Amino acid sequence: MTVPIEWALLGGGLALVGGVVALVRARARRRREALQELCLIRGFRFEDGRPGAERTHADVLGLFDAGHSRKWGCTLSGSKNGVPFTAFEYEWVTGGGKSRHTHQVRAIVWEDPRTAFPMFALTPEGFLSRIGQAFGMQDIDFVDAPEFSRAYRLRGDDEAAIRTFFTPELRAFLAATPDQRVSARGPSLFWWQNGRLPAVEALDEWLDEGDRLRRRFFKT
Repeated sequence: MTVPIEWALLGGGLALVGGVVALVRARARRRREALQELCLIRGFRFEDGRPGAERTHADVLGLFDAGHSRKWGCTLSGSKNGVPFTAFEYEWVTGGGKSRHTHQVRAIVWEDPRTAFPMFALTPEGFLSRIGQAFGMQDIDFVDAPEFSRAYRLRGDDEAAIRTFFTPELRAFLAATPDQRVSARGPSLFWWQNGRLPAVEALDEWLDEGDRLRRRFFKT
């Protein structure tokens, strides 16, 4: 019996899709196992995710209110230099159909009840944000720190408190380490970058980078 060419092509296409799905799942499994092993070695806790956890921090990090299909994914928690941290992946979707786009970030959150940050969001300055400023979008600039002000857009609901918090030393550090993304409110400080958690072999270096930034922001 001869199989029609259309059925043969359909069968081949389904087999190809099935093979791709299996490969993606195998890679995800190996990555998860590698993260679990690292956590075991470092004394960290590993979680596949924290469904809905973003809702408890939506007033700190605006990304948690963006788009739809939100997912708090792989999570590592423990202590670095004696300070508790939680590192995680987060993704959300904007648009739909051909305009659908998935966004992914990796982040670390530190929380200290002895600290009370003013609410602020610090992100790299860019072309679109400069256009927004021309139409009244908030950006807190410092006349005595032009490099910092050119490098970053700073927003928040208490400008006086933010200006007091962003000392000359902190502004100089940030100007010398561009492209940082930081949000804070009350006891919580978030630092994030685009993309998923680094590969296991680069994870310690990334955690160190985050901890260096954390020490600049926490005053206690």
